[in-house]
Amino acid sequence: MKQVLMVMSVALLGACTPPAVAVQTVREAGPGDVAACQNLGRVTGVPAVFGPLAGIGLKDARNAAKRTALEQGANTVVFDAVAPGEPQFEVSGTAYRC
Repeated sequence: MKQVLMVMSVALLGACTPPAVAVQTVREAGPGDVAACQNLGRVTGVPAVFGPLAGIGLKDARNAAKRTALEQGANTVVFDAVAPGEPQFEVSGTAYRC
């Protein structure tokens, strides 16, 4: 019974979570890939969900940062590195026009 309640709780939370909508016109790159590009400033995104749904939350946060970059005229984002296993409460990076 407890397992059924757990599965239903996760399913309900998933139903409340907005779907990750990919921003296909903004690519992700590494720091060495943007040497000749124009720096347009910092972008951030905050995950809306954590715990078992953390992967979805991080994907949504990255897409939110990419949408902000696109609004700034960028076509590339270099996301800040995160230490493995470190919890992420914000996704941040730098937007570039290449």
